[in-house]
Amino acid sequence: MTPVAAGETAVLDVVVTEAMTVDFDELGRVHPVYATYSMARHFEEAGRKLLLPHLEPGEEGIGTAVCVEHLAPAWVGDRVRVTARCTEVHAGRLTCALEAVDAHGRLLGRGTTGQAVLPADVVAARLTRPAAAD
Repeated sequence: MTPVAAGETAVLDVVVTEAMTVDFDELGRVHPVYATYSMARHFEEAGRKLLLPHLEPGEEGIGTAVCVEHLAPAWVGDRVRVTARCTEVHAGRLTCALEAVDAHGRLLGRGTTGQAVLPADVVAARLTRPAAAD
């Protein structure tokens, strides 16, 4: 991995869609607003966006942690800007601080993500489903 400077950022802009609202598999539709699990997904994506330019050939990043504090709602059609900021790189692990802000500058959420950088073949092996035992 090439060096990632503390404070380096990546931005992910999204528009809230119906698919990003709270609709559980078993419980069904709950709230017509941006779901915490959608915010978590966007936090991970923004963190990955920050990491990708720093991967060397033969390296892959894999998520290790995500923490989300959801502070305010956003509705379908709202624009959300997610910013990932590098807070630490240590022993092949990248930690980012994340914020989600709406078009009016209102803080919707904050949190952290972690990613590990490993050889691509190691990641591929870990993601291969083991053969079923007979």
